Amino acid sequence: MTSDLLLILDRRDTLVRLEGNALRVEQPDGVLQRVPLGMLGMVVVHGAPAVTCDVWRELSERGIPAVLAPVRGKGGVAWLGSGLSNTIQLRRQQHQRAGDPVVVLAIARQLVGLKLRYQRRLATGAAALCAIPPATPIQGLLAAFDDKLIGLADAADVAAVMGFEGSAAAAWYDWLAVSLPPTWGFGGRNRRPPRDPVNALLSLGYTLLGGEMLGAVQAAGLDPALGFLHGIVPGRESLVLDLIEPLRPGVDAFMLGLLDRTLTPRHFTSQAEQGCRLNKDGRGLFYRAWAEARWRWPLPISPDLGLSLGPEEVEWQTDGVVETVGDVSLGAQCRRMVRVLRALLRSEGRELPGEDSEAEEPDDG
Repeated sequence: MTSDLLLILDRRDTLVRLEGNALRVEQPDGVLQRVPLGMLGMVVVHGAPAVTCDVWRELSERGIPAVLAPVRGKGGVAWLGSGLSNTIQLRRQQHQRAGDPVVVLAIARQLVGLKLRYQRRLATGAAALCAIPPATPIQGLLAAFDDKLIGLADAADVAAVMGFEGSAAAAWYDWLAVSLPPTWGFGGRNRRPPRDPVNALLSLGYTLLGGEMLGAVQAAGLDPALGFLHGIVPGRESLVLDLIEPLRPGVDAFMLGLLDRTLTPRHFTSQAEQGCRLNKDGRGLFYRAWAEARWRWPLPISPDLGLSLGPEEVEWQTDGVVETVGDVSLGAQCRRMVRVLRALLRSEGRELPGEDSEAEEPDDG
């Protein structure tokens, strides 16, 4: 997939058909749009537009992910992808490694460590976007992140790793609760449904991030249900949740930018059962900003994984090979997180009998 065009379908009477190598989108006001499939990176659906079956089949065959948001906040989100690729060797390796507690713990530590370093980096710049009172200095939050990073190295099991991740996240949200202007009504993280604008933005952003990652996971041939940090839960893409952890702080940064420059409380609506969500005008502003941000997503930095960010390019080191890349889009970063996992699967633990780690790996640019 070489493009990251985002298609949003959020009008009830919209009709979407397949027309050759493009989607024909007919709006209820008569506006007609043709979207070339070769340029499409993701489809996001709100409400109940009419989409013909051949559209879903074509999206699946091309590996273009779709995110189906619940109607009026009711129910869960659905992530649709292409299904598992035929790269069985990597999937076999994943299942074998997931049965080794030593490997599982090592991968869990790496993922959470990367997230905490990224979150710490974000926190150092967040003060510019928050009306921070003197009672909430940034130094206390940074010290909390440092403390969790030190403890992470001695975590005895995945539950302990998740404990450090959870306490760091709680410290971050607590800091935001006393740092953001009171008009946003943020008192901490809540969801299903979110009860304030900040949580509404976080939930939507994390959902879209998950949709991006699902496409990368499936394209690589990994099993999205089998994670290392998140356990197996029926109907849950645990590996997707694993791999978006290091990228979640980017959603937080995106949210802070929206609150600072783009959105106001009038762009949200709130009801008891449906919670808080963006209204029509707010969704338009959100998705325009998201579409732009996807092209240059803020990168996580981790000395452990050899990632560094220069002014115009990125150096990504995997298996001792340094690769300079210009593509820092969200889709590219999701694919690189998959590559990090592949490297960890090869490096942690013993080689499997008859294993050829390079035999069937797809080229993901």
